[in-house]
Amino acid sequence: MLMAAAASIAKPLGEWLRTFLGVAFAAVSALGGAASTAAPSQLVTDQLIPFENLSDAEAPGFSTEVLKHVFAAMGQEASFEEFPWARALELVFRGERDALFTALRNDERARFCYFPDEPLLREKWVFFVRAADAGKLKFSSFDDLVGHDVAVQRGAAVSPEFWNFVHQRRNFTETASGEANFRMLEAGRVDYVVASFDQGIRLISSLGLYGKVQPLPSRSLREDDMYVIFSKERVSPAFVDAFSNALHQFKQTDAFQAIYRKYFPATPYDLAR
Repeated sequence: MLMAAAASIAKPLGEWLRTFLGVAFAAVSALGGAASTAAPSQLVTDQLIPFENLSDAEAPGFSTEVLKHVFAAMGQEASFEEFPWARALELVFRGERDALFTALRNDERARFCYFPDEPLLREKWVFFVRAADAGKLKFSSFDDLVGHDVAVQRGAAVSPEFWNFVHQRRNFTETASGEANFRMLEAGRVDYVVASFDQGIRLISSLGLYGKVQPLPSRSLREDDMYVIFSKERVSPAFVDAFSNALHQFKQTDAFQAIYRKYFPATPYDLAR
């Protein structure tokens, strides 16, 4: 009788123990899965060819292709969205997205974002002129611009000294696109165009302006590094360091060189970088 009683007690205890262990195992598994799989990084950008153009699946941009490789090497999922630049900045500043590319360093961005040690690339901004004027027009100082009209894309990241000069002289035309500027230059409506070197070379090719328009190699307006910047609200400094190291390593590979050649092929107007 005592053995029967013990058996009747042991049976519900055994069932309870199996139930408890099952629940505990499920909880541990769920926690382990959440800890081992990081949430995808959400990156935003605007459209600035050749650096980023998410609407073109075959050529989404130099920065976009590099970032896809770097995040894959880190084992980190990443998504990419396109917004107007001001909106993209706001999303990252407010911590609604993880990172923005391709960005220059300034004080405002440094307040809200981490900058990795490794930039995506270094870019320069130069003047472009008609080939027929290459022997006559130069840029050794801003005084060379006096008496000439200059076209520049609205919001272009040119030096503050340039903007101060042209606003004082009122000798500039501000447009919505680089294409419009280069067409104005070809037509003789302006004498100089300001653009990043890489963007300008791309436009010379895409607009069929070889032999008609060329950069002035004498002096650049600005040279600066371009980065992915990470929201301080969402991303840890340790992650930014890991990204920086992965980007540096990827730059040593043939795959990086292939991407670079795809977007910045050698041209007759190649300048020392």
